Amino acid sequence: MTTPARALPDSADDASAYIDLSIPIRRQAPGVEFEQWLHRDGIGHLSRRIRALPGDTRRDRIVNHVRWLTGRRRLSEQDVPGGCFLSNEFYRMSVHQGTHVDAPFHYGPECEGKPAKKVMDLPLDWFSGPGVVLDVRDVRGAVTAADVKDALDRTGARPGPGSVVLFRTDSDLRLGTPAYYTESTAISPEAVDHLLDLGVKVLGTDCWSFDGPARAMVETFFRTRDPAVLWPAHMHGRRREFLQIEGLARLRDLPEGPFTFMAFPIALADAGAAWCRALARTDV
Repeated sequence: MTTPARALPDSADDASAYIDLSIPIRRQAPGVEFEQWLHRDGIGHLSRRIRALPGDTRRDRIVNHVRWLTGRRRLSEQDVPGGCFLSNEFYRMSVHQGTHVDAPFHYGPECEGKPAKKVMDLPLDWFSGPGVVLDVRDVRGAVTAADVKDALDRTGARPGPGSVVLFRTDSDLRLGTPAYYTESTAISPEAVDHLLDLGVKVLGTDCWSFDGPARAMVETFFRTRDPAVLWPAHMHGRRREFLQIEGLARLRDLPEGPFTFMAFPIALADAGAAWCRALARTDV
């Protein structure tokens, strides 16, 4: 991803009531390993893989492997329509790649004195609700509680239980450049607390992280030796339960007026985070 103008495709058709707020995970992204079997390749891969199929017993695998070695259980292009089989793709990457949901377990082993919830422990109704966008593009450094109050006053919104609050910084316009990681806006624990006190459980940002540039935090720590400067919003999730949705996009495309936000995480067992497809549905 080297050209920001191509980093994000256009949003959905104007006639659609859905607005895509997700960043697509691309094969060229840092930290992503990608392999693809194209249709012409598929038959060769299948021919090797039918030596052991899902549900096979140990005896089945031994017998089929022998048959494959002797040529009695192999496939060729002539065995499938058009000489093509199915495509297949393999991604190897962190669960924090692209647009994703951070569960409390990501922040630490305990939250509010109890075992922290993993992705599969989270109530699904948390991931769909009235959306509120806070425009904090003018904030430099970290968003404070005062910034949150000012943004809420400008919008006139009154989020409460079930609401999803999204921070708009337009950081996603820098996607594909180093600045996406080095110039992001942090959300302070006090800003989080102000929204949690209103009953909000789910927060989102169009930055890569709630805690701003990693290099800035690390350099500040080595200068001050103050552990409080290291990932403070994440660490705050050990004290109070909330979810972060990081890596959102196109919050500027949301129209004025009510909308429903949805971002259901992929069902990953034993994970502290999961990729999601975030979108908004305009209420008409």
